[in-house]
Amino acid sequence: MTFKIQISAVAAAALLTTGAYAGDMADACVAALEADGRDTSGCACLEEAVMADAALQEEFLALGEIADPAERYASASDAAKATMDKCTR
Repeated sequence: MTFKIQISAVAAAALLTTGAYAGDMADACVAALEADGRDTSGCACLEEAVMADAALQEEFLALGEIADPAERYASASDAAKATMDKCTR
């Protein structure tokens, strides 16, 4: 679950800072996770899923406002959790 919490924060931050251009979210995800020595294999999948769904884009932005990682993950909708589960290990 820790990776899923981390990836939701990275996705939200990437959406906020990049203007959500194709590839930017995945690149930001990879950079942030590599800096933490974490697995980056789910970044492209996460970007593809989030960018294809306006509701997920809005939700990941909102989740990025929650400071506590456990609270952030618990606050995610079933759709957001399903996306994280699909894209991460």
